[in-house]
Amino acid sequence: MSTDKQSRDEIRARIKPTLDKVAVKGLRAWLKAIGLSSSAYTRPTITNLVADEIAEKRLAEDALERALIGFEEASDMRIYLYKLDELPKVDTRKWLPNRLLNTGFALTKIRTFAGEKTKPMSPVYAELEGELLRVKWAEEHESLKIDDKTGAVVKEPVPRRIVLIADLASKTAELRMNPPETRHAYEDASGRTPSELYYQAYLDKVSDLLECTLLPIEWRPVVRQLVEEEEPRVVRIHIDNHTNQSNTKAKTHSSRADVRDDPDWKLAYKKNGESWAWDAQSFYWLPKVSNGFLTRELYSHIDAETGYVKVNADCSDEEVNYVVSQIRAR
Repeated sequence: MSTDKQSRDEIRARIKPTLDKVAVKGLRAWLKAIGLSSSAYTRPTITNLVADEIAEKRLAEDALERALIGFEEASDMRIYLYKLDELPKVDTRKWLPNRLLNTGFALTKIRTFAGEKTKPMSPVYAELEGELLRVKWAEEHESLKIDDKTGAVVKEPVPRRIVLIADLASKTAELRMNPPETRHAYEDASGRTPSELYYQAYLDKVSDLLECTLLPIEWRPVVRQLVEEEEPRVVRIHIDNHTNQSNTKAKTHSSRADVRDDPDWKLAYKKNGESWAWDAQSFYWLPKVSNGFLTRELYSHIDAETGYVKVNADCSDEEVNYVVSQIRAR
């Protein structure tokens, strides 16, 4: 076996476990983002392509790992946005490091994969640069499904990731959370595990960690502004599911259409738009107006009533950062 072939095989073996953690759609989006768009559409062909790029020194393995950690911390997330109220009026560097250490975090400058963390609220890492804080937890939930053939309940462990990003200078924060599975550690008095308890447990954890009050942003004006914005449109609306007084919904059928171009939608909006509650809306963020931040249309769903935006199961950290920045700008 030639040295070159051996090197590629060794690289392929090293990177495969890392690539296997990311959905193929996400890997293809990442390849396009770094200028490696190709005919690699399956996991094996993507793995071979990335191994070749590393072997030819066109891609660094640590850059690959950083990008894929970003996917772990951005994909399939509910994202809650807050203003931080009543933060301690002292230098962050004097109190926060000790607080993080006391809650089980090791301060680091290198982000890491979560790994096999099964216990609730298992600390992964904490990164503090000036007044920008990034904290990552992990835990394991249990999925329950019925086997179609046997009717038996099939139990499957599912990793969950939770990431806090707080800018203490601007007093803003976002909390990214994988949705809970059927069973998790957060029970009510009767032993049930409603999803609300899981979300609330982390909100309480963040509030306690930062010794402040979390004030959620108002989402309804954001939804309305995104729907009404023209020239340029920053989003495409494929399915319109506004909640309005007559419970009217409209749907497009073309794969790239925008429901706002439909004459019936325009008429309904002109007649009833002021009565719409703006409680929920799905969007596709458009790359052509993103100044290069997006390389593809990116799906998200805003639930203004509960107060979060949900993103794809294959998002990069950069894509989520773009969506959050656009929401905060409105």
